[in-house]
Amino acid sequence: MKFSSIFMLYSLFLGFCVGIFSALFLVIVNFLIQVVWQTIPEALSFPIYYPLIVTLIGGGVIGLFQKKVGQYPKTIEETLKEFKEQKTVTYKYRVGKNFSAALAVLTFGASLGPEAALGSLLGEGISWIGDQMKWTLAKREQLLEVSLGTMLAVIFHAPFMSVAQPLEQEQENIRIKWKKIVLYVATTIVGILGFTFTQKLFPQEKVFEIRTPAITWDINLLYVILPAILCGIGFGYLFLFSETVSERIAKKINHPLLLALLAGLLIGIFGMISSYFLFSGEHSVGTLSREYQKLTIGYLLFLAVGKMCWTNISFAFGWRGGKIFPAIFTSVAVGLAFVKLFPFTPGLLVSIIVASSLTIILKQVWVTAALLLFLFPLQFFPVILFVCWLTKQVSNKIQPSK
Repeated sequence: MKFSSIFMLYSLFLGFCVGIFSALFLVIVNFLIQVVWQTIPEALSFPIYYPLIVTLIGGGVIGLFQKKVGQYPKTIEETLKEFKEQKTVTYKYRVGKNFSAALAVLTFGASLGPEAALGSLLGEGISWIGDQMKWTLAKREQLLEVSLGTMLAVIFHAPFMSVAQPLEQEQENIRIKWKKIVLYVATTIVGILGFTFTQKLFPQEKVFEIRTPAITWDINLLYVILPAILCGIGFGYLFLFSETVSERIAKKINHPLLLALLAGLLIGIFGMISSYFLFSGEHSVGTLSREYQKLTIGYLLFLAVGKMCWTNISFAFGWRGGKIFPAIFTSVAVGLAFVKLFPFTPGLLVSIIVASSLTIILKQVWVTAALLLFLFPLQFFPVILFVCWLTKQVSNKIQPSK
């Protein structure tokens, strides 16, 4: 399709709106979390079993919702699949369902992120706008891609996330691809402006950052780079295996209310053990990276494996949401356990493990690298990009693409 100036203006305006909408959604979620997890328990003197009470109530609410209304919120993958099959995303009577289900899942403490709900809401919104303005299928598809890329860029604080999307696609007319990239960059910039402007009105805790110690290069690092990559690849496949097992268990039980209550019970029990098991991890990954020296290797691995299990169980059992934030948190926990054993340039080793693990989980080189660009020191980025590429090559050998 032609990238006309009018279409560019539509994209920029939509990107700005996406930034504002994403920020407002997160503001609402954070407000509800603060009320449920801070204001109310402080008034009740915070009994130790309070997390269990909250998650069981959440399980009941989500279970009844799943039973009576259906599987909501829809994921980004489901939204894109529906668009490709039906050339649109159904929006009538669904916006409220997606929004309500997402708020319940995120507020009651699930180890899941907001990107699934935001993606489905954006898909519905663009389909509605497309119907009102009689946009062609090509324009709808392009605007949906641009909007999803902008949304992911702003919520993950990864400005090049949207650029990574066209780079992941099969090689096509390079002229068109570069026009896409320019469009995506411009749209993401205005999206970040809208997101930042809105957040300034509602200040909140900084998210999605890892504190690494001052970089001291150690020659011993060379001996453990390969084990670090293999460690990350292994954990990535463990994450995917946990996902498959959770889905199989859910299919055998096949009772929405019971499944949601079981997930709530597990989340609550482990939430009483450690607050790290609650929520997606975007606020706590920085805290973990500062405090890991005080924790044992066994405890760090317990956090990683436990949160991995509850993330996948929660999703399979009806607490639906995004898995990118918890995948990053759990990979970081594994990386921190690794550097407790081999403290050679620890920040770089953690970034290598996270890069290889996420590449296996997300199955995308450029997207993973873009996610991690500003999560770790910038001088690590060439290594991160190489590790992502190398991991993808290994993955293709282990499990060739069909």
